Amino acid sequence: MSGIDNNEVDPVEVPKNDSATHYSQKKRRIVVLLLAYSAVLGIVGCFLPEEDKSLEFVVSLPWLILAVSWCFTDAAERDHRIGLINKVLLIFMLIVGLPIYLFQTRGIGGFKSLAFATLLAGAMFACMFVTEYATLYVGEVAGLWR
Repeated sequence: MSGIDNNEVDPVEVPKNDSATHYSQKKRRIVVLLLAYSAVLGIVGCFLPEEDKSLEFVVSLPWLILAVSWCFTDAAERDHRIGLINKVLLIFMLIVGLPIYLFQTRGIGGFKSLAFATLLAGAMFACMFVTEYATLYVGEVAGLWR
């Protein structure tokens, strides 16, 4: 006999369904989608009418849906139940509901998460600005705007 038992379990075996990694990947994907949609919105914004508030709302709705879905994914990862009032705030007043959610789930660490959220908002604005500027430049060169 060779002395090797085929029934032994490999000590470096990784569980197949690592939920923490799953949630982290899902949250990261949502952040990438927020940035990508910002870039797309920079392009689309060049073709939208100036003062149409209802159209602006419809166009910005995916941002809200992605931001709220990030909160729900984070809550699932942390095994936290989002209360009814905070759900309403997240949906109708994200700028108020997000900090409340972050401080509920992270305590004083919510300041760090809020700083990261602010950086993400700045990066989203930068993506939107750059793609809008590039679209306007290409449109000017192509003769779309005169």
